Order: sequence, then structure tokens, then C-alpha cells
Amino acid sequence: MLVKFFEGEYILVLFLVEYKFSYILLFSYYSCKEEDIIKRKNNLYENLYKMENIQKAFDEVCKNTRNKRKVETFKEYKCIYISRIYHILKDKKYVVGPYNVFTIYEPKKRRIVSQGMQDKIINHLIAREILLKSIDSCLIPENVASRIGKGTKAGLNYFFEYQRKCKVKYGTYYILKCDISKFFESINQEKLKQKLKKKI
Repeated sequence: MLVKFFEGEYILVLFLVEYKFSYILLFSYYSCKEEDIIKRKNNLYENLYKMENIQKAFDEVCKNTRNKRKVETFKEYKCIYISRIYHILKDKKYVVGPYNVFTIYEPKKRRIVSQGMQDKIINHLIAREILLKSIDSCLIPENVASRIGKGTKAGLNYFFEYQRKCKVKYGTYYILKCDISKFFESINQEKLKQKLKKKI
């Protein structure tokens, strides 16, 4: 396993890459030096309710949503939903909607918690227009999750690159395949918010 160490404070980020019906676990770190923390981003909120950004987020969420019946219903009233999201964000009246909770059994039993379409679009906007613009410079290249120009393909490329390097350097090596139970549920949200406030 290759581990990189940086100066500053770390938040461990884990993500899975699906490859040949199995999952590859890649490790990445959110790392900031003190001078980076001081540089806060301002006036990012206005980007959330720009019509072109809402439109783009709407299209991307619809494209990536597996429940196509729900997508078709959502697209039918596209103008209404976009207008509603615009006014909710502009007036700062957004309240998170109820979660959809269900269980899947393939490839293993898992409890899935997902949001409705409107919440997904707003989450997408916040990630693209605020979070990524604020912390992207702090992320190492191997962190490919939800980053523009990266994704699953980039993650696989890094995996194969490290696989080749390990084979040359060590000959025989081992890959740890694991899953951390309830990882996201275990994150202390208040501490995470405080860390993000230093950057946003």
C-alpha cells in the first residue's frame, strides 16, 4: 500500500471503484497547509441560484439517476422544478427533504439512503459551486471522486499505475480489500462543518 504524508491536517476520504464485478478501495486525503486555510472563498453562494448552473445540475442528476421513471416525471415539469429551486436558494429557504430508505441484496445486503431529485440537484450545486472550488486545491491527485475531469476511469488508471510500481519494486505484494461499516454515519458532522468553515 502506498501512503503519502503531508503537512497540515487530514480528513481521510475513501471511495470505491467498481472493476470486473469487484470493488477497489482507494485512499485519499484532504490536506491543507495553514496558509491555505486562511485563504477563504467569498461570494460563492450566488453561484448556487444562477439559472445556467441549476440547469446544468438538473441535466447531470437526471443523466446519472437510475430510476428512469422518476426522471421522466421530473423532466415533464422541468421548468417548474428549476424555478422552485431558484427561489428556494435565492431566498435561503432550503430545507432538506425526507430520505428514501431501502435495502438491496446484490452483491451483498446493504441499507441504502438516498435523497429525492430536488435535494440531489441542490447537493450537486453545493458540491460543484462551493465545496470543490474551496477545497479542490487541497486534494491530492488520487482523490478522483466527484471531481471534474476525473472519476472512475482516472481511479482505475491510478490503481493500475500503483499496481505496476508495486510489482517492479516489491515483486510480491498484497492488496487490502475492505469495507468500513457505517463510515459516513460515523463522521462527526459538527467537526466537519467547523473545518469547512475555515475554507469557505
